Amino acid sequence: MSFLAPFWLCAASAILLPIAIHLWNKRQGKTVKVGSLRWLEASASNRWSSIKLSNFWLLVLRCLILILLAVALAQPVWEHQAPKQQGVKAIVVGEELLYNSALEPIKPTIDSLLQRGYTLHKYTPDLEQVPQEAWQQISSLAQDSLVSSKYNYWSLLPALAAKYKNPQDSVLLFTSDQQQYFAGTRPEAMPRHIRWIPVATDKSITWLQAAIQTSPDSLLLILGHSSREGTTYSKYKAAASVQSINLPGNQQLHLQRQQDSLQATFSGHSSKVRIQTNSLQVAILSEEAQQAEVRYLQAAIQTISSYTGLPIQIKADTTGADWVFWLRNEPLPGSINHQIKQGLQVWVQPGQVPQAVKTSFTGISGTSIKIHQLSQQPPQQQNQVWTAASGEAILYAEAIGLGKVYIFRSGFSPAWSELGQSAQLPELLLPILLPQPQATHDYRALDEQQLLPEAQVQAAPASAAKTAQTPLLKWFVLAAFALFLIERTIARRRSNL
Repeated sequence: MSFLAPFWLCAASAILLPIAIHLWNKRQGKTVKVGSLRWLEASASNRWSSIKLSNFWLLVLRCLILILLAVALAQPVWEHQAPKQQGVKAIVVGEELLYNSALEPIKPTIDSLLQRGYTLHKYTPDLEQVPQEAWQQISSLAQDSLVSSKYNYWSLLPALAAKYKNPQDSVLLFTSDQQQYFAGTRPEAMPRHIRWIPVATDKSITWLQAAIQTSPDSLLLILGHSSREGTTYSKYKAAASVQSINLPGNQQLHLQRQQDSLQATFSGHSSKVRIQTNSLQVAILSEEAQQAEVRYLQAAIQTISSYTGLPIQIKADTTGADWVFWLRNEPLPGSINHQIKQGLQVWVQPGQVPQAVKTSFTGISGTSIKIHQLSQQPPQQQNQVWTAASGEAILYAEAIGLGKVYIFRSGFSPAWSELGQSAQLPELLLPILLPQPQATHDYRALDEQQLLPEAQVQAAPASAAKTAQTPLLKWFVLAAFALFLIERTIARRRSNL
């Protein structure tokens, strides 16, 4: 037992008061003079010489009452070992898995964990809990839903770790391994009590990337196909009035032309593009130090033109340009910034003093491309287009008005990367030069070593005290009151004697 206000224990010295009163109030007997004693002169008697205790137990009761009240004022508490905090058990699942056939392999695991006291949550910023009734409905879905997550799963990890921060917690996190759910910088570490389990999702999608008018009566269609193995592009020639074309696997792509645009529908998914009728005007503005970069860039653009049949004119001025590649270590001039707001697309490759790195990123065909150097640190929030294995942005985009600026942090020459020597460079640049106006389709799988944080750390224990304190004040007050009642009862009886 300890005291929160021990200085009040000094009040216990008040027991001297009832002791003094008890001794002073000695009852005097009546003097009766008899015989010859009445002729003796009265002499002063020493009152203190005959002091002795009487009503001893009544005195003890009164002293105990004062001691108990003094202890109560000192706020006594009972310190004891705090009960061990119980860990929280949770299952967190990405929304793209909850309403998808990819849930089947992990459904028995989730059911088993729910029976063991786990709770089910969606992997969203607020970690919304899924009630048991809702889980039963999700489990019984007969077909896939089009629901997909719109969140960046790396950015949600700190919120998850903040909610389940105790080392005794147990959290299982199930998400898809598709690259589209991971952007920005990959977290360096995550708590050891959070187990992240990537789930392989075998989904694919086919869409219309571009439509090029090669003649008044014919179109060249560029179709994109993305699966967990990678993204590929294929081309099909079709009549300008065609309403469907046959694809491999006895499948059909349905087409509907609306003036200068073309809508394609495949397996319930629709995509719409503007029909390209004019040649693409590309301006490359560079300085002497980046002439090596220009050669690789020109070769990739010419390959795209040859593959698609779209005439691409490369020039050295921005007049009438659809695209500007700015390979100079200086800010964009005001004239170009004004054109960006009107719809100009700009590629910025500053070539600043680089930093040596050893990383890579996975191309659209799934092959790893090594990166040797990167320049300038990107902002915290950016729309990543090419991402390194570490999660760091290699190419990111910023929308300005109707246009867009792409910032490239590496280079094409061997000193910077293996991009210029890679056969994937034209395929990487194709969806950038001929963008699909709708959402980007990327069903490529991310390797587990690139997806998960590199390290697991032990969560710090809760800062709560190891011992608990139970207040005892009310018990001491109650005991003092009980003794007071007893003391009053005894005193009343003695006064009546």
